[in-house]
Amino acid sequence: MKILITAASTATAYKLEKELAGSGSLILADSVDLPSVLIKDKRFIKIPPANSTSFSHQLLTLCLDEGIERVFPLRRSEIEALSESRQLFDEYGIVVMVPISPNLSSYWGNSKTGEILIKEDDDEFAGRGVYLIEEGSLDNLQILTAD
Repeated sequence: MKILITAASTATAYKLEKELAGSGSLILADSVDLPSVLIKDKRFIKIPPANSTSFSHQLLTLCLDEGIERVFPLRRSEIEALSESRQLFDEYGIVVMVPISPNLSSYWGNSKTGEILIKEDDDEFAGRGVYLIEEGSLDNLQILTAD
């Protein structure tokens, strides 16, 4: 399985990469240029900025062209944009790891520490996505973001 992780210029992307090791072929992406020293021995793809009006469609095209099956967006603007177009990606068999749009506001937070929880499915507990949990408590879930 090919997996795309965004925000490759941040430590959060590498933290998630470590968490997903062995899950498939990992590809890092960002809308900013990265020095070659950061991407040595890694696959890197440049993506459009999330504030682009066609961000979701350009990312979908990229995923289809590259055979990417799972997307882990890590910038808040990417998460918001892809949450709104998650169904479109689902129709093409590409799983975007974000909760559906109406549920986003309840998961924003400021913490940068905690255990990573990857939820594969939507349920009454939380939508699919990548979350931070504090000390194993599921009471205070927040979406993992790089910003």
